[in-house]
Parts: sequence; structure tokens; C-alpha cells
Amino acid sequence: MAWILLLPPPLPQMILMHINLKRTAAKLVREVSLVFFNSDTPLAATSARSQKITSAIAYFICKDNQPYSVVENEGFRQLLHILDPTYKIPVRGTFTDTHIPALYNKVRREIVESLSNAQRVAITVDGWTSCAIQSYIIVTAHYIDDEWSMKTPVLQTRAFNEEHKGENLAALLRDVCCEWKIEGKKPALVTDNASNMLLAGTLAEMKPHVRCIAHTLNLSSQKALQVDTVSALLVKMRRIVTYFHKSPKACEALHEIQTQLHLKHHKPVHDVSTMWNSSLEMMERFWEQQPAVTLSLTTRRVKTKGLPSITDEELTLLPEIIKLMTPLKVATECLSGEKTPTISIIAPTLAKLREDFEPNDSDLQVIFEMKEKFRQDFDTRYTYIQDLLNKASALDPRFKELEFLDDNNSRDTIFLRITAEVEEMI
Repeated sequence: MAWILLLPPPLPQMILMHINLKRTAAKLVREVSLVFFNSDTPLAATSARSQKITSAIAYFICKDNQPYSVVENEGFRQLLHILDPTYKIPVRGTFTDTHIPALYNKVRREIVESLSNAQRVAITVDGWTSCAIQSYIIVTAHYIDDEWSMKTPVLQTRAFNEEHKGENLAALLRDVCCEWKIEGKKPALVTDNASNMLLAGTLAEMKPHVRCIAHTLNLSSQKALQVDTVSALLVKMRRIVTYFHKSPKACEALHEIQTQLHLKHHKPVHDVSTMWNSSLEMMERFWEQQPAVTLSLTTRRVKTKGLPSITDEELTLLPEIIKLMTPLKVATECLSGEKTPTISIIAPTLAKLREDFEPNDSDLQVIFEMKEKFRQDFDTRYTYIQDLLNKASALDPRFKELEFLDDNNSRDTIFLRITAEVEEMI
């Protein structure tokens, strides 16, 4: 009957064994915690764990664009103390003088090596002004690595105190290419449509030089929105939106009426003068909330003296403007990708937008004028580089049939040119 010894113990005994095992494991965890996280024994700054945590903090500061002072913030220090009471955070100067420069040098070496293996490189250049009214130029590289992954490292964010002349910008471009050893890769250039940027590309002899399609759409859309009737409507909407942004009583009334009408509790959106799509977003939000906005302005507690009123004719026009401009918003979003190349999308997008903005007999007079303003500015923007854009589309499986071109002769010509270039390369 020795086989009886192989039977499991009775159920109550099994439960007791399980409980004892859990208690033993919990006790072991507590003992290990006391060994590794005893507040009386600070972690040595030279230990592997301490260095790993410090490196993670440096990465956090850089990756999330945090100020160096974050290491002095009480909440941040409390968080790290809870995670590991034995870790001592280095002082702020240690990060500024040692860890961040070391991380920069490490990343820089990796980018230099990655760039050296790239066959071709494109760079984008743009200028911006900080809140402290300091002018900067930012240069970004774009290339495909050995694993066919799109890379977009920022090569420079440089304070630029010189005059923003084409000559000075061209010198900066040459310096960047030399510093990062990409001048031999014949880098392509993408900038906005400013005359100084166009001159800089010419003087720096960077070809092809493609003008940013998103910036082009912004310029042409701004022209369409400058039609008198539309411009006057936008002025009225801005004043009403500004009132809601500044009046707590108006916002409270709007919130209550939104609840009554079962509308989403969205605040009116104010546009930015240099961004056409923000004007479209303002119109979309105004149209969405128009019943609530109108009713809230009629309540007694809201003082509307001096505020303009939107006429019925303007309200009828508003959805037509939104319908006309929405394809431009979609195009801008499609052409603003960071992780995938977008040059092959430009030609079919140009063709589609020209078709959408072709005037027809059913258009309202204002819509007709908007289309005319847009096309006058837009139609000639890419004639200088149309052949390159068509070839890029032909190499994209999505557009290789070149259906956006009007005739077969044009398609055949594009493929003959591509074939000739490939034969020359071989």
C-alpha cells in the first residue's frame, strides 16, 4: 500500500501550507527590501543602480523638455524618495555640467554614425521666435536608415542674431552640412516660401529645393479668407469668441444652455492670425455651438453691449465656407507627416485641390470669389518643380498609374525619364 503515500494531503492541510508559503514569501520580501532600501544606508553615487537612475533623470529632462530645476522640485524629489529612499538626487549643476552634456555627446555620435550610412539626406530649415523674443533657426535632417526606417534628428537649434538675409542663411546651411559631414550626400532642402529662404537655397547650391506644401496651403488659404464678406464675418466671430473667453458669466450661461440643448460642453475657439486652419476651427466650433452661443447672449446676466451680431445671411454662408475649406485641412494633415515621406503625395494633392476649387455655376458669389483668390495664388506655386513631383508620385505604388495627369503622353514621358535616370545610375 505504498502508493497511498503519493496521495495529496487533505484540503485543510493544503490551505495551511499555502498560507504558510505566502507568509514566508512576504517575510522574505520585507527582509530584501530592508537590505536594498534601508534609509539608513544611502546608495553610493558610484553604484550601478544610482548611475542608472541618474541617467534616467537626464533622459527625462531632455526627452520631455523639462527645466533643470525639476530636480529641485519638492514633488519630484518626493516621488523618487518613495521609489527608492536610498537614492540621493544629484544637485542641479551636476546635470547641467556633466550628465546632460554626456548624453548629448552620446546621441550626437549615434546620429553622426547613422548619417554616415545614409545614401541621401534632406534637411528642413525654419525660423521661430521664443517667448523671450530671441530668434532661432532650427535645422532637421530626414533620411532612411539601413532598416528602412524614417529618421528625423534635429541637427541644430541655433540662436540667430544676424540679419535674416539669404546670404547669412546660406552660410548657416553650409556650416551645418560641414559640421555633420553630409555635404557630399547632395542634401535636398525644404523651406517655406520666404524670399530669403529661396535665396539661401540657391546660394548654398542645394538641389532640389522644395517649398513646404503646408506653408503654401497656408498662404493660399489666407488669400481665400481675405474676401471682404468672409473677412468681415471672421472679425465678428473673433469679437464674440473673445467676449466668451473674458467673461465668466457668459461662459456660465453658455454651459447651462449647452446642457439644456444636449450640446457638447465645448468653449468657442479663437483663431491665430498666421494659421488659416485655426480660422477654420473657429468657424467649425462656432457653427457647432451656434444655438447655445446665440441663446446665451440673450440672457439678462450677459451684457452684450457693443458686440456684433451674426446675420441670417452670414449664418447661411458659414457652412458653405466650412465645406469649401475642409479639403485644405485634410490635405495639410496628410502632408505634415513626420514618420513617412510626403513628396509623392504633393502632385496628386495639387491636382485634387485645383479640381475642388474649380468655380462652377452653382457657387454662391462669395464662394466663387474665394475659389478665384485661392487659385490665383496657388496655381503657379509648383510649376518650377512639377516634373520632380510627378516622378516621385510614379515611384509610389499608391499613385504609380498617375491618374491625376490629364493625358497618356504626359504619363509616358514621366516613365521614360525615370527609366533614363535608372539606366544612368546603373
